[in-house]
Amino acid sequence: MAFGLWLALVASVFIAYFVFHLTRKFGAMLFNGVFGLVVFWLLGYFGILHVPLDFVTFIIAAFGGVLGVLVVVLLAALGIPL
Repeated sequence: MAFGLWLALVASVFIAYFVFHLTRKFGAMLFNGVFGLVVFWLLGYFGILHVPLDFVTFIIAAFGGVLGVLVVVLLAALGIPL
């Protein structure tokens, strides 16, 4: 086989590996973010605590998961704006 064909094969494997791991992490972050927004909405719906539903709270919940949601709820309860 020619060198160019081997190079294309190796590059394809590396790109497939990178895309697989990127989508796997993106899916988990998307799930965390949606979970956080649902929790924030439920807190506001039942009148327990008003947490703003915006991009910042979504990103904190997406990166932090359950811990990020707890941090945002704690900050909202203390009256610290995000």
